Amino acid sequence: MLLFFVAMLFLCSSSNAYLIEEECLNYTIYPVQYDLTIIPHIFKDGTAYFDCDLIITVISNAPNVNVIELDAKEIKIKETVKVLNGAYDIVNQYRPYEFDNKRGKIYIYLKEPLRQYSMSKTQYLIRISYVKYLNSESDGIFIVPFEDNGKTEYLYTTRLSPNKAKYFFPCLDNPQFEAIFKFRVYILPSRPGIQFCNTTVVVANELKREDFKGDSYGIIEFIPSPQIGVYQVGFHHSNFASRQIKVLNDTIIIWAPLSNLPQYTYILQFGQSIITLIHQYSRTNRPVVNGPINIVAVPKILNGYEIESWNLLTNSDTRLAYINEYTSIKQMEVMMFELAQQLSRIWLGNPGEVERTRWKEEWFKEGVATYFAYYYLTQHNHGKPRSNYRLPLTTYGLKMKHRAMSVDWHHSTPALISFNRTLAIEIPVRYKDLFTMKTASILWMVENWIGSQKFHQAMINYINSRRGRYISLDDFMASLDHDTVECFNQFFNGSTASRVLNSWFYQSGYPVVEVKVFRDRTPNAIQLKQRKFSFDVQNRVDSNYLIPISYIVQNNENCYNCHMPRFTIGSQTYTFGENLNGGWIILNRNASGYYRVNYDNDTWKLIAKTLREHHLSIDELNRAQIVNDVLALYAAGDVRDDAAMEVLDYLNLELSPVVWDAAVSGFDLLKTEGGHMTKISYEEWQNFMRKKVSTIYRRLKDDIEQRPEIRLFRSDIIEFACSIKYRPCLDDMWRIYGDQEKGLQRMNPDYRQCCYYVVMNDANGNLASDNFNRFELDDKSHAEHKIREENRFLYRVPIGHPRPLPIIMSTSAPTTEIIPSSTLIPAECGGAENSLVSVYSVVIVFIINIIIM
Repeated sequence: MLLFFVAMLFLCSSSNAYLIEEECLNYTIYPVQYDLTIIPHIFKDGTAYFDCDLIITVISNAPNVNVIELDAKEIKIKETVKVLNGAYDIVNQYRPYEFDNKRGKIYIYLKEPLRQYSMSKTQYLIRISYVKYLNSESDGIFIVPFEDNGKTEYLYTTRLSPNKAKYFFPCLDNPQFEAIFKFRVYILPSRPGIQFCNTTVVVANELKREDFKGDSYGIIEFIPSPQIGVYQVGFHHSNFASRQIKVLNDTIIIWAPLSNLPQYTYILQFGQSIITLIHQYSRTNRPVVNGPINIVAVPKILNGYEIESWNLLTNSDTRLAYINEYTSIKQMEVMMFELAQQLSRIWLGNPGEVERTRWKEEWFKEGVATYFAYYYLTQHNHGKPRSNYRLPLTTYGLKMKHRAMSVDWHHSTPALISFNRTLAIEIPVRYKDLFTMKTASILWMVENWIGSQKFHQAMINYINSRRGRYISLDDFMASLDHDTVECFNQFFNGSTASRVLNSWFYQSGYPVVEVKVFRDRTPNAIQLKQRKFSFDVQNRVDSNYLIPISYIVQNNENCYNCHMPRFTIGSQTYTFGENLNGGWIILNRNASGYYRVNYDNDTWKLIAKTLREHHLSIDELNRAQIVNDVLALYAAGDVRDDAAMEVLDYLNLELSPVVWDAAVSGFDLLKTEGGHMTKISYEEWQNFMRKKVSTIYRRLKDDIEQRPEIRLFRSDIIEFACSIKYRPCLDDMWRIYGDQEKGLQRMNPDYRQCCYYVVMNDANGNLASDNFNRFELDDKSHAEHKIREENRFLYRVPIGHPRPLPIIMSTSAPTTEIIPSSTLIPAECGGAENSLVSVYSVVIVFIINIIIM
C-alpha cells in the first residue's frame, strides 16, 4: 500500500502526467482577478456579438503544474493565448493550447511549470482574446428583442447561475472560487445599421466615463467588484431608461424600455415598502447593500431571479410590470413574493455589504429568506395602513407549510441537513420547495411554540450581532436557546428550541400524530402516538420528531392547559389527562405545527358535528388544517371516504379564503402518485366537491369587489370549480372566452388561466396563440402544465370499482329507495349519465325486493 501511494505521488509530481494534472487543476490554480474589456455589437437585423480581451490573474497552489485548464463554451478564440510571468510568456510555442468546445475546456500547455505561490509569491496573467456570437437561445448570455415605440430593438443580458459563466467568458468555473471582477466596456457610437445602446450595468458601480470623440468609442470603466463567484457575475447592455427611489441608505433602480417605465411604478413602490420594513425590523440604518440595487426587466419569460444576485437583479418583465388589463392577481402575488424573497436574501448577506456576512449552510439561508419574505408580505398587507403591532403569519404560513408537505412525504426525500454546505445554486430544482418552504415552516412552528415576540427579538439580536461574520446552523440554534431561555434553560418538559430544530432538520419527511381519547375515565385520557406520514404503506414507520404540541378543546371551562399548552412528544406514546366533558380535542392550534393529526372515530364525528352546526366556533386556521389533513389522510388510506366526507360536508357553509385554499391544496393531494385513488373514487370526490363549491362560486362570481385578497380568493375558487368540471363554471369560462374572441369584451386577467385551461381541455377547443403577449403566454403555459399533470394522473390511476348499492330488506310491497347522496350528482353538476344511474339503481332495488319476497 505504501509503494502504491509513493507511485501515485510520483505521477502527480511528474511534468508529463497531464491527465493526472488536469484532474487536480481546479484545486491547484486559483483565480485572483478577472479583467474584462468588452466591445458589444448589436445590429438592427438582430445579429449580435461581442469582442472581449480577458486577463485572468491566477496563482498556483501546487508545484509542477504544466497545464492550465479553463472552462469555456461556444466562443471563438482570436489570437494565441498567453500566460505571462511579468513580461515573459511561458506558453509552449509548439503546443500552445487546445479548445475542446464539446467538453467546454481550454487546455493551456506551458513550457515551464508554475511556481507555487506559497513559496515564490508569483502571480500569472492569462490573456485571451475572443469573440462571442449571440442569439435569443444562447446560454449564459443572450440577446432579447423588444418593442419600444413601435421599433424593434435588442439587449444583452446574462443569467450565469448555476454553471453558465463559461458561456460568457473563459474562467475557472468552480463555485467555491471567488475573485475580483473589473469591467471596461466600449460603447459604439450611432452608426447606420447598428443599434446604439446607452445603458450598461455590471456587478459594480461606475468609476468613470469617456464620452464619444468624433467617430471613436465611448468608454465606461467600473470599480473593482467585491470578491464573488463566477455565478454571481452580471452584465447588461441595452437602450433602456430607468427610474429610482431612495429608501434611507438604499437605492432601488428599475431598468426598462422608456415607453414602458410607468408600468414598473408598482414594483418600485413595493420594493420601497419591503426595504422600509427590513429597516424597521432590524432597527438599524445599515444599508442592505453597498451601492444601488439595479432591477432589470427582461422582455422574456424567465424563471424568477438568480438567487445569488445582489445588485444586478434580472427577471421577466411579466414578473415586474403591472398592467391593469393584463396582469392577473396571481401574477401580482408571484412578483411580490419573488422580490420580497430576493431582498430578504440580500439583507441576510451579500458580497456588497460593507462588512460581509457569510452563511455556511446556504439551504438554511434560503429557508430564512423565505420565512422573512412571507413575514414582510404579511406586514405589507397589500399596502393597507396598519397598526404598529406585528401581524401574525397566518395565511402565508399555511401556504408555505402545505407547499412543503406536498413534496416532503416520499421516502427518497432527503433530510435538510443532507444539503450541508452545498451552495443553493447547486441544489436540484426539484428540491426547491423542500429547502425553502420546509425550513420556513419549521421556523414558523418554533415561533408559535416559544412565542412570536420572543422569537423575533432573538432573530433580530442574532442577525445584527453576526454582521461581517459567519453564520452557521449550530451557532444560530445556540443563540436561539440563549435568547429564549425559560425555566433554567428548559421548556415545560425539558425541550429547547435547538432540540426541536435538530429533530426536524436531521430527519426527512414529517409525522402524523394519532390521537385516541379514552372517554371511560375522569379526567379523560388522551393518547398521542407519532409515525411518519406517507402515501406509501411500506414507508409508514415509527418516527422520532420532537413535536411541539398545542391544542384546543370544545368545552374549556376546566381545561388544564388550553391557554398556553407547551410540551413536546417524541417516539414514545404520550398520554395526558384532560377534561373534555364529552367534547372534542383539536391538536395543532393555529395550524403552525409541521405535522398532520388523525383522530379516533368518535372525535372525528364530534368535529364534523360542530363544523355542520357552528363551524365558526373553531378558528379558521384550525378549520383549514382539519380540511387539509382529512383529505391527505384519506388519500393515504388512513381515513375512510365516508368519514372524510362527513367532516367536509359543511364546506358549502364555508366562506373563509384560508380554509378554501387549504381545501384546494388538499384536493390536489388526491392525485398524488402512490395515493389510494381510482378513477371512480376520484369522480365521486369531484361530484362531492361540486356540491360544496357551488355556494361560494355563485357568491364570488357575481361579486364586483376588487380588493387583492378577494380577487385572489375569486380566482382560486373559479379555477378549482372548473378543474372539478363544475358545469356553471365551464359555461361561464366558455362565454368569457367567446366574448374576448368576438371582441365584445376584454377578458378579466384573473379568469384568463382558467379560460385557457377550459378551452385546451376540451376536445373541440382551439386556443389561437399567434398574438399572445407574455402575460397571456405565462398563463397558457401554467394551464398546459395543469392539463398534463391531470392526464398523467388519469393515465396511471386504476379504474377501480363503484361502491356497492344498499340492499333493502323489506316484507312489504316493492318500493323504490333513494340512493345515498355520495353516489348521486345534482342536476346542476351532472348530465344524462346521472339520470341513468338513478334509473339503474331503482331497477336493481326493485329486482332485489322481488327476489326476497
